[in-house]
Amino acid sequence: MSRLDDLIRDRLSKDGQVLSLKAQFLREVGAKELAEKEIMESVRALDLSQNNIGDEGVKAIAESELFVNVRTLNLASNSISDVGAKYLATSKTLTNLRSLQLVVNDISEEGEKILRNSTDLIKLTSLKFRV
Repeated sequence: MSRLDDLIRDRLSKDGQVLSLKAQFLREVGAKELAEKEIMESVRALDLSQNNIGDEGVKAIAESELFVNVRTLNLASNSISDVGAKYLATSKTLTNLRSLQLVVNDISEEGEKILRNSTDLIKLTSLKFRV
């Protein structure tokens, strides 16, 4: 069992729908590993804030079919740039996402615009870039 498996077991809600991995030093490698965990299919709310997952970690999440049911995603303070914003905006699997937090990242006004104009994140009603 990996460190990530232990974290998931300890931090996943009893109903399997809420997972908080805030400030667990996951980095890009941990995000990529998380993107392959089948348990993610049941998760509706995911907090990955303060993990420095970067653009490539975001890419793994945005491309993972296991994240299809995530409705709330907190990616605050993760060293995400416009590149990561584009991965999110063009995700074909985050289509149920309703709330996305991206405060304290490196996303410019252009990256914000890309996300706000996404034709893939059709259910997104809350998008936060600033505290």
